[in-house]
Amino acid sequence: MDSPQPDLWRVNVNTVGPEMPDVLGLFEDSAVGVSVFEIEDEATGDALGWNIQFLYRSRPDPKEFEAELMLACAAAGVTLETVTVETVPTQDWVTATSLRLPPIPAGRFVVHGSHARAELPPGLVPIEIDAGVAFGSGEHATTQSCLRAIDQLARTHRFTRVLDVGCGSGILSIAAAKCWPARVVAVDNDPVAVRVTAHNLRLNGVAARAQAVVSDGYRHALVHRTAPFDLILANILADPLIELAPALRRHLAPGGHAVLSGLLDRQAERVIAAHREQGLRLVQRFDQGPWTALVLRAPGRRASA
Repeated sequence: MDSPQPDLWRVNVNTVGPEMPDVLGLFEDSAVGVSVFEIEDEATGDALGWNIQFLYRSRPDPKEFEAELMLACAAAGVTLETVTVETVPTQDWVTATSLRLPPIPAGRFVVHGSHARAELPPGLVPIEIDAGVAFGSGEHATTQSCLRAIDQLARTHRFTRVLDVGCGSGILSIAAAKCWPARVVAVDNDPVAVRVTAHNLRLNGVAARAQAVVSDGYRHALVHRTAPFDLILANILADPLIELAPALRRHLAPGGHAVLSGLLDRQAERVIAAHREQGLRLVQRFDQGPWTALVLRAPGRRASA
């Protein structure tokens, strides 16, 4: 008699180098789950490499998998270090992913998995993110700092149009939609991230006012139709923030605010300078370890309070 098939197979991939290889598009149609984890230098916060995990219902061919990965890594200028394939019983995987996402308070918010609904701190606004989806789980200091910034802005401002650039899993979009009766547009250049965000918007009951689309920065027609925004959120990286500063200014309403993160404190001055050239001024910054979030304001009339 044949032995029963395992519930799931996991392909565990480790790369060396700061850039994440473009692997999600290669395997997104066949994988039932994808998780991405940055491996950081504890002292500097720099990316040393990436751990990427794919879940499958049937065993993938390791040689074919590795061949595609090697091409993706070479294109990104990183080294493929290890590829392992192992069986994972469904129940074990659910338990493991749940343990990776304990409730994470940040400002007025708490980010949590479905397993933790009964153990949330009282008085906080819940943001539920499905376990096992790692385009953003609230664990990173930049996400927490952005949530704290949104919390502070919500105490004094009322925004009606919000743009989330590089939305990942949609945590910041959900937070904005739960703070204000605003129209929220979430964009990411990764179709998988956009599908994850759309799912999480529905899961958190804000999909009627928030929409996720695939866009390279500010280029989507929906962004142009909805602009100008009185709040722009961008938790990406320092260099893209600097490159996109002119586009941010064009899409930001007079007196509007921007919350920017994904940068180390030593990169903050360059990001501030790039936006100062566009007429924005620094209002506040939130530091957590080596990471920083910036709140900036455009000139003009005061954003509606």
